[in-house]
Amino acid sequence: MPYAPTHRSFEEKVTAIFLVAGIPAHIKGYHYLREGIRLVYNDPDLINRITKELYPGIAKRFDTSPSKVERAIRHAIEVAWTRGKIENLNALFGYNIYGKNDKPTNGEFIALVADKLLMEEQGKKAG
Repeated sequence: MPYAPTHRSFEEKVTAIFLVAGIPAHIKGYHYLREGIRLVYNDPDLINRITKELYPGIAKRFDTSPSKVERAIRHAIEVAWTRGKIENLNALFGYNIYGKNDKPTNGEFIALVADKLLMEEQGKKAG
């Protein structure tokens, strides 16, 4: 009988969201976003300190600069938007957040994904 995991890891959940969003795994912003979401998931207040702590923290882990992290994340979100996966994102979050011309900021995107994952986790604990 094949092994079927009953729960997905944090990384698997983020990967599934990125697939739905249309963020390709081969770009640097994908990895920076994943790390940013993990950091904000573990410390939600970090979203209020993006330029002072979040970008520098990601940059340190990947041995790059905070400005390169910010630019790569912006590029990853831009790629998702130009590929027209907005409907998928709106469906994923359960309501229409964005249209074709109003893509989220880096912070909004990170906060949305981290918040969705936190809410799913709390739902499991409550259920």
